Amino acid sequence: MGGERQSMTRRRLAGEICCARKAALPRAPEHRGGKRWCDKCAPRRKVYCHFMLAKCGWHCQFLESELQTPLPRKLTFADTDKIVELAQRGGALKDLVAKQALEYAIQTGRGSVYLHLTPAHYASLRTPSRRRPSG
Repeated sequence: MGGERQSMTRRRLAGEICCARKAALPRAPEHRGGKRWCDKCAPRRKVYCHFMLAKCGWHCQFLESELQTPLPRKLTFADTDKIVELAQRGGALKDLVAKQALEYAIQTGRGSVYLHLTPAHYASLRTPSRRRPSG
């Protein structure tokens, strides 16, 4: 018995509320109807991040989860704190073992983690890095 009210179903299918939590979503002018998720409930993409210490800083390269298709965006960080922050925001530091493995990888000078990215973050990795003009 029970179930979803018709008005909630209509709002969910129109993209006005989150499909999972039934929370109100901000209006998106480009949305043409259909189900939408909030940032907390959005399906995540699994991406492999490999980082290595070089002369000019920490180079990060991203691969699809099957480890064969490289993503065009490459990042360079000057500080190890940025790598830890990237792993933390990407959901790679779930437990103490993962944190210790990341610390060991940083001490070694190279390592990798699996990141679980939102569709917006994944889309930003799909765009190539902008080159700075030399001069």
